[in-house]
Order: sequence, then C-alpha cells, then structure tokens
Amino acid sequence: MIDSQFDLVVIGGGPAGIAATSTAASFGLKVAIIDERATFGGQIFKRLGEGFAIQSPDDLGKDYARGARLIDELDQPRISKFTATTVLTIEANQIITSHPVEGVRSFNPKALVIAPGAYDRPVVFPGWTLPGVMTAGAVQTLVKTQQISPGKRIFFAGSGPLALAFSAQLIKYGAPVFKVIESAPFPSPAKLLGLLSSVNGNWDLAGDALRYRSTLLSKRVPFHYGRIIIKAEGSGRVEEVTHARVDRDWNPIPGTEVVESADTLCLGYGFFPSHELFRLLDCNFDYDETRGGFTVAKDHWGLTESSSPIPIYAVGDGTGVTGSYSAEAQGRLAGLHIANHLGSLSTTERDTQSKGFLKELNQRNKFQRAINKMFEVKQGIYQLADANTVICRCESVKAKEIDPVIDSTCDLSVVKSYSRAGMGLCQARNCQRQIAAMIAKRHDRSISEINFQTPRMPVKPVEIGKIADPSIREEKYFIQ
Repeated sequence: MIDSQFDLVVIGGGPAGIAATSTAASFGLKVAIIDERATFGGQIFKRLGEGFAIQSPDDLGKDYARGARLIDELDQPRISKFTATTVLTIEANQIITSHPVEGVRSFNPKALVIAPGAYDRPVVFPGWTLPGVMTAGAVQTLVKTQQISPGKRIFFAGSGPLALAFSAQLIKYGAPVFKVIESAPFPSPAKLLGLLSSVNGNWDLAGDALRYRSTLLSKRVPFHYGRIIIKAEGSGRVEEVTHARVDRDWNPIPGTEVVESADTLCLGYGFFPSHELFRLLDCNFDYDETRGGFTVAKDHWGLTESSSPIPIYAVGDGTGVTGSYSAEAQGRLAGLHIANHLGSLSTTERDTQSKGFLKELNQRNKFQRAINKMFEVKQGIYQLADANTVICRCESVKAKEIDPVIDSTCDLSVVKSYSRAGMGLCQARNCQRQIAAMIAKRHDRSISEINFQTPRMPVKPVEIGKIADPSIREEKYFIQ
C-alpha cells in the first residue's frame, strides 16, 4: 500500500520526533509519526508495560510528567500514529515499513524527519556476554516499565552523567545497586569552572545532578572515579566482576584490580546514535567520540545533505547524543522549517517563533559540551578484550578469529565477509565500533578513518514472509 496523503513523515517517537510532529501539525500539515515501539516516548519517556495501571502519576517523577505532556501533543486530528512499525528502507522518496499484523506499507511524503534515537554503547571485555551483564537501558526498562529488579546485588560501571543519573534512578525504583564506578577522573577545577560557566539555562539539569548524588549518599552507595570494568566471571551467569584503576587513556593499570561478587553488572558508558537510515541516504557525517562517534552533518534547522529527492531532516540523539532537552528543541526547529518550506508558515513568523528554541538549543548544547570535556571517552574502552573474547556475539566470533583478517584490510565489510562478524541479528550494532577500533590500532589510524559497513536493506531484521511477494514465481532460479 502506497500512502501519499501525508505532507510529512516522522520516523521516531522520542522527544525529537514528537516535537517535530506536533509543531508541524500545528500549522496545518498532515503528519505521520512512525515508531517501532508499542508506545511513544522513546527511551527516556517510555511508558509502563501493558497491564500496569498508574495510580499516582506524581510518584513517577518529573520525567514522567514531562513525557506525558509531550506525548499528549500527538492528540491532534492532523496526526496519524503508527506504532509497532519498523522502517525497513527508504528508496527515493518512499519509506517502506513493516507491521506484524498489517504487513508492508509505503509512505510517499513531501518531507521526512528522521529521529531514530540512540542505543547503549556496547563495551567489549571478557565475560561481557554472560547472562546478568546488561546495559543501563535494558536494566532501566526492566525496573521502570516492568517493576522487575534484574538481581539482588547490582554493580554499576559507566561514565558521564549516565553513570550518576541511571544508578540513582535505579536505586530510587528499588533496585539494589551496591557500588558505582566512573571511568573518568574526578573533574579538575578548570573543568568544573567550565561547567559552572555554562549552567545558565541549565539549572534544572544541575539540580538533577545534585539530587542524584544525594540519593547515592543517602543510600551509602560508594561512587569511585578513575576505574573501569575489565572482566566478568561466573558459571551460567555473572557472579564476580573485576575492575581496575585507569590511566589518562582509560587503560587499566596492572596491580590495581579489585574483584567483587555481583549477580548483575549494569553498564552505562553512554550511547551510540542509530544512524543506519542516514547512511542509507548517503548523508554526510562528522566524528565526535563524546557524542557517540559518527554524527550527522546538518544545519541548525536539522536539514541534511543527502541523495534523497525530498528534504531530509535529522533531529535528536540519533544525530549525535546531546540529551532530551536538546532533542526536543531540535524537533521544534525542524517542524517550523518544514512548515515554512511547505508554505504553511511565513519566513518572518518562522524566524520569530524559532528564537526561543534556538536559544535553548545553544544553552543546552553548551552545557553538554562542558560535560563532555569532564567525561571525555578515551580509547582504552576499546582495548579491554583478549584473544578469546567474543567480539560478535550474534555469530560467536572471537577476537583471535578476526585478528588474521584485519592484518590485511581496513575495510569493515571485508572483515564481515571473511569472519562473519557483523552478520547477525543486531546487524553489527554491538560489534562494529569494536572491530573498527581493532582495525585502527593495527594499522595505526584514527577510528574516525574507518568507514562503516555498507548499509543494506532491511535496516532492521524482518521475517521474509512479511516482505516477500507470493505472486511472483521464478522457478528457473531453483534446481529440482
């Protein structure tokens, strides 16, 4: 089914996607918003699971209230909502999607906003595939939406605001976190001064940080700087974790190892942008490790340069991680620009309405840059695996099986072809950056010089029966 009734299609139902959708629709545009989750809100504003009733919304905190207000903006007659819908590919100006019941659908809009969000940064070390080793996002989903604690003794290892915020949030929800380690050193006076100079317009975030730290202190949960997880061990699931002090590049310092018992290891080392669709459209990229590596090049309206015949806008953490407030402001700006581009809003009115959002975006990004300097991700995070460590967990490919391949190539697609690393269900989301780092080290290059694997359709796994056309018969290709 080809649907051409929409002026705008928005892919992604997090803060950025919702803001772009509601803003554009408020000026009379017909908008479709698509998300692969069952509900809107994205990772930060995820709703409780099916079957749960909320008796006291105030008890869920300000993030829930903010998310509820944002999601309510989608209740407009000119907005069509498509949940549990996966985008498979974008061909010319057609967005091809799949739904488990309704099957394949094609959208043909006049403009497209891509707000795919981000996913937890995988960190590869011996034992990272053991049951009980989980990313912060996975643990948060269990605790926040299902009210399930993944264990009775949770060790949290990570870096940046995530290490403080997620560990405190988990504790508040009742999860038994007993220790937190942060890989970056304690912030220097110069970096603290830089943060203070950018706090204007970000007092809410500064207040959140103080409350998170207070939560850990009140529960007497130790928080140690300058340490990294180096190993997880156990029979059938994680039982012990080993962490060590790190040098300035986050390389573990021999002789500083500490072993502790734990039945859950929660990892929160930041996020990677989900930029598969941008790569498929041949968008331009920059590189910033602290924002998740490759970041989509765009102007302040979110407009990209791509191979598509319709304008493509990139907003939110899927374009480079900067947080939910920045993502929402990016969505508002894109919505205003699209309304102007399609003739529903004058340029003068667009510029007038955008001033507040541009100011907020600049303030939020300035604060984020200061934080990034405090918790800059170092290359030691990619040097934790040993020869027997599984690098590609989908295909069970170990480092020692990849090493001979990367001796003779810097091409990730070649490594994939010869070793099968990156061919699994996650489509290299878990292993690609680690392999790129291995290649960069072997060939004395920067990781930013190592290109991603060639993008392919479908960008997300789908059952072949959902996209196959049973009316087409090509017996000549089959041997009986």
